[in-house]
Amino acid sequence: MAIGIAVLTGVWSAHAGSADRCLAAGEPIHWVADYCMLKMETDDEIAASGCIEEETKRSFPSRCASNLHFKKAMCEAMIRNGTRAGTVELCVKDPAFKGRVVERGGVGG
Repeated sequence: MAIGIAVLTGVWSAHAGSADRCLAAGEPIHWVADYCMLKMETDDEIAASGCIEEETKRSFPSRCASNLHFKKAMCEAMIRNGTRAGTVELCVKDPAFKGRVVERGGVGG
């Protein structure tokens, strides 16, 4: 699984661009992993691998659009379950809001 994430990271890294100014900076595969681990209620990327595989099949017009989609979904889930206060809009605009995989720049570590 880690090899798959590393390969996808390399592919998505080759398509850099406007993501530098994105409200959800980072690698799309890292946002997918964080989203899936939140959705599956696990901190194990292997346990979330089915979700990760499915979500990476989705198509977005840009890296930023992909990252924002998953960041917004994470914000919605956390606000809905009461682990984050405020609005989805404020959460998405918060540069500190990100999962551990995005924060660490990959799985592990």
